[in-house]
Amino acid sequence: MNTPTAFTEMKKAQDILMEAIDKSARTNLESIEKLLELNKDRLSGLSDVSNPSDLIARQSAAFKEYAEHLSAHMEALAAIGTESREQLTELGQEFAKSMDFSSMFGMGETASKPKPKAGAKS
Repeated sequence: MNTPTAFTEMKKAQDILMEAIDKSARTNLESIEKLLELNKDRLSGLSDVSNPSDLIARQSAAFKEYAEHLSAHMEALAAIGTESREQLTELGQEFAKSMDFSSMFGMGETASKPKPKAGAKS
């Protein structure tokens, strides 16, 4: 493996990570915007509450909506993480396949050195 190939692979890994960070940040931002909208709608809807049971019913519906939204948000983040992990795994496997360890461990060398004799002193 040559140095430009190693840098190319590192650049690909960096791009995958940056894409995952960008997607996560955008997903988090969209989620926060949605939660702020839900809060605004809930607070504006509380002005016409006439009895405690109506208030509890509305709060229960709001909690259910929040829970559904947060569940969907966590699923989206998990999908982003899974996608980037798969891409990095694939990249790592391709990188490992292209590595040449023969020069590192001397596997490609021939026996050019004479072997010392058993009775010879050093």
